[in-house]
Amino acid sequence: MPGRSALDFSASRPAWEGYLRGADPEPGKQLAAAGKPAAGVQACVACHGQAGITPTGGIFPNLAGLTPEYIAKQLADFRQGTRKQPLMNTIAQALSEQEIGQLAAYYGSLAGPPLHVGEAGGEAARKLDQAGDGSRALPACANCHGLRGMGEGPLLPRLAGQSKEYFADQINAFRNGSRQNDDVGVMRAFAQRMTDSEVEALGQYYAGAR
Repeated sequence: MPGRSALDFSASRPAWEGYLRGADPEPGKQLAAAGKPAAGVQACVACHGQAGITPTGGIFPNLAGLTPEYIAKQLADFRQGTRKQPLMNTIAQALSEQEIGQLAAYYGSLAGPPLHVGEAGGEAARKLDQAGDGSRALPACANCHGLRGMGEGPLLPRLAGQSKEYFADQINAFRNGSRQNDDVGVMRAFAQRMTDSEVEALGQYYAGAR
């Protein structure tokens, strides 16, 4: 079965694609480490950790292991306000298109965190990942996010290695409508069909929590 393309869920060519053309990761690395103090932008590493791996977990995502395309889209959405999170909206609005491309190129070049996916979460999480639940029109998570959450296409992000807290925070944001930048509403629909215990189990499964 062929992999999904970057634009499977997009109606037209997005502006952020242009941010990535010729993007140099080295200035992105410097920006991640130093921020833009004159614009009030703190260093990315303050929340997302050195080399894009958040040391304490929590609701800050790992950026390492995500694709440049996914990172560029999320930063563009934060910049435009189509994804809402006050701190990230402020930061993204202070970044130029070139800087978004450079940051995306840098973080997209980094290897993700060490994995222990599937060691926690139990059979319920494994089944949702690999098979879904047809009775609730819940497809396998792996259909879009890859088996064990390893990612499937540029805009379908890797879940493996993200903290269980971040996973739950984002599922709940899709549930309550505070996150609406899933292009055709698929995650909002699927999140509504999941139980709290399933969200907890899947978060543990993808995090590899013991």
